[in-house]
Amino acid sequence: MDKVQYRAACALGVCCLVLMAGNVALATANKGLQSELGLRQQYVQQSVQLEGLYREIARALAELGQRNNDNDVKAMLERHGISYQANVTSATSATSATPANPAAPRK
Repeated sequence: MDKVQYRAACALGVCCLVLMAGNVALATANKGLQSELGLRQQYVQQSVQLEGLYREIARALAELGQRNNDNDVKAMLERHGISYQANVTSATSATSATPANPAAPRK
């Protein structure tokens, strides 16, 4: 092996080491991002499962606020983007709670 071939082999070896180090760094970063994505997916799935419960809680609060004429409950629901109005169809009044923006994130 002459001098030129030796230097070319060394340069190629250094390039391989640099590429390997870059690959390891990218794989580590990718694993961290996949972990974060998995946590976000889990949160979304759990939120979807609880959406019906949130709706029933909001409806019950709206009915209670309407029945007792409680402005504090109405103000609290409006702060969270939930508005309601009384539906007077018979002797008893029923309320309908609907989110103002259903896509808004919950806190």
